[in-house]
Amino acid sequence: VQILMDAIGGPGIWELAVYGLVPVERARLGCWEGAYAQLAKEMGVRRLEPSDPRFQGYAPPCLEFIRRSNKVDEVLSLIELLFRSIEAQVEGTQNWFAAKQGPQNAIDELNHRFREHSIGYQYAGGQIVQVDNQYLHSEVVEPAIFLLRNAEFKGALDEFMDAHRHYRESRYKEAIAVAGSAFESTMKTICDRRSWGYERATSSALIEVLFNNGLVPSELQTHFTSLRGVVGSGLTNVRNQPGRGAHGQGSDPIEVPGYLTAYCLHLAAANIVFLIEAHNAKS
Repeated sequence: VQILMDAIGGPGIWELAVYGLVPVERARLGCWEGAYAQLAKEMGVRRLEPSDPRFQGYAPPCLEFIRRSNKVDEVLSLIELLFRSIEAQVEGTQNWFAAKQGPQNAIDELNHRFREHSIGYQYAGGQIVQVDNQYLHSEVVEPAIFLLRNAEFKGALDEFMDAHRHYRESRYKEAIAVAGSAFESTMKTICDRRSWGYERATSSALIEVLFNNGLVPSELQTHFTSLRGVVGSGLTNVRNQPGRGAHGQGSDPIEVPGYLTAYCLHLAAANIVFLIEAHNAKS
């Protein structure tokens, strides 16, 4: 709550702006209003309890919802929406009345506070993602998001972030399927950018194209023989098992454990980092 008030401005800005006492940019008020409206719509309610924005603006009910609600995922969704607005609309505007904290500083502090209090989430790539292992997140997931933010990998980035959203919401089968799609989209993008033709857009076929075109330096081919097996079978085989996202599960529902899903997400991220860095390093 304090980070949000420092980065956007507290409840008082609404009243001051309404009465014309301070010049407040519309984007700043829109951070509160947009997040409030979107979450209320997703929840299927007219207003967020416990307060009504008609009488006091949108900042107070947002802040009270974060303080008082016991619905963890909805609180995280509201935090995500507010920080997404901060990142997109507020960036570069530091002269607002009562604004004490810049956008990136606010994001950094949010993630620091999450880590400090062992909250298993981080804000990355425009959304709150679940973090099971801090080392793997910082060394594998964050670099994958950073590399995928290149415009040419936008499709793969969207799929990778969707996989993490499914994981946070315990939709494990969907998370595995979309993580595999992000991995395949990364390979397709590399092949397309380098005009490497492929007949089939399956993981195994795309991997073969990348290796045949020397994406891995020739002196390292022997060393990476095992990698071909891991990349080609590790994520793909898990994803293609019945009931795990890519195919139907039949008459008997199959439960996918969270730890297996986390493994698939980390494996996809590690493969994406390797392939993009190899692509960037190859002349």
